[in-house]
Amino acid sequence: MSHARRSSGQASVEAVAVVPLVVLAGAVSVQVGLAAHAWGAAREAARAGARATLVDAPARPAAARVLGEGLARGARVTVGAGAGDSGGARIVRVEVSVPMILPWVPAPRVGADAHAPRP
Repeated sequence: MSHARRSSGQASVEAVAVVPLVVLAGAVSVQVGLAAHAWGAAREAARAGARATLVDAPARPAAARVLGEGLARGARVTVGAGAGDSGGARIVRVEVSVPMILPWVPAPRVGADAHAPRP
């Protein structure tokens, strides 16, 4: 067997070994990006919900507008009183499911809180 044929065979084996690693690294990068986007959207939605409670409007519709249709579908929005706060401060918590690139993998949830102090 000539040197050129052995080299091309070795390159093929190396490509077969490297391509799945490159695809996996790309998939992980995309998934991390989706999780970061979901967390950022939850944070902004919690802020919008907290602003809504300041004018005695419901927090859920305000948060849903920020989240958009996809993330709002499974979102949980809760409004509670601040711990040990007698001034009426409220805490708005928004939790969303992270969109998954592999549909059979269970989606983790991310959440964020925002405080709405009462004057």
